[in-house]
Amino acid sequence: MADSVIGIDFGSSGIKLAEVRTVKGISTVLKQAYMPLEPGQIVDGAPDPKAAGNIAAELKTLLSTEKFTTRDAVMGLNSVDDIFVNRASAPWHAPRDFHSAIAFDIIADPSLLVGAPEDVIIDAVVFDEFTDPATEKRRLDVLLCGVTSKLVNTQVEILQKAGLNPSGADLSGLASLRALGKVHRPADNLDVIVDVGRDALSVLIHDNGKPYSLTLQTGAAGEAASLEIAEAIQDEDTERISREKVVFSRDYRVRRAVDDYCFTATGAIRGAIQSYLDLRKSPASLAGITLIGGGALLHGLREAVQDSLGISTVIGKFDPSIQGDPARYYLGPVLSADYTAAVGLAMGATA
Repeated sequence: MADSVIGIDFGSSGIKLAEVRTVKGISTVLKQAYMPLEPGQIVDGAPDPKAAGNIAAELKTLLSTEKFTTRDAVMGLNSVDDIFVNRASAPWHAPRDFHSAIAFDIIADPSLLVGAPEDVIIDAVVFDEFTDPATEKRRLDVLLCGVTSKLVNTQVEILQKAGLNPSGADLSGLASLRALGKVHRPADNLDVIVDVGRDALSVLIHDNGKPYSLTLQTGAAGEAASLEIAEAIQDEDTERISREKVVFSRDYRVRRAVDDYCFTATGAIRGAIQSYLDLRKSPASLAGITLIGGGALLHGLREAVQDSLGISTVIGKFDPSIQGDPARYYLGPVLSADYTAAVGLAMGATA
């Protein structure tokens, strides 16, 4: 893998790109760019195959205009309909190593990934090796991550037509974890990253940077807030709605709509956390929540999450060890932490 890679985060309303160079463990953001997309070109994080050619042509022009230097690219995967995640116990046939176990035991048993279709591509994060007391056989505790080949093939087609070399892929939620500032916690003190995208809300639970659980949902995504406000004020002007979302509104109808959305979002976050804790073998405490994505800018959301869940909640910031010109972390109204997935994708490829 080259020491410079472009991370490409496919969002519902646009694509974010970050060119990152990693030398001796130090990552430097060389360039960032944002390419807006027409409505309907990406739905629930997945590009419409019919729009692949147009997206690729626009991307190729952007890469030339913004003078990106490398052609190696790693793409993010963030489709609610095409991604399947499950915590599972899988066979462990010693003396194989973990890589062999994943290849021969986990991926060979698609039934472990509940609800996934036959064409799913599976990878896994291994947490622990243990002995099943009932059978006295060794097993692995894993987080299974699967993605349909259709999604992968469509995004690969876009990158190749844009003149890029697809060098890898990762779930956007896991990539964000690499680029965010980390706080070291005592054992069994977990942190949560909530990515509030337009069409998907993802909840990632991790322990000092090691991912334990990932949940993707649609009903509490950022677009739900826009719809609540539009219905409340009987106005579908997207610019007005965008303004109303990020400031304290004097219109009581907007404030009520925002409150309703915050109630929905906090409920979704609470449910994802509780589902994980119910399955966890040992008790754990939640130490903090980090909000990222454009939807994290919604006025009052951070306070609502913190007050409702009783957990310290902050807006995401880049890991201070990441080098680069801070001014490049911003592009108009886009939140700086909105680029964490793109940066994290490139970091994972160059590490």
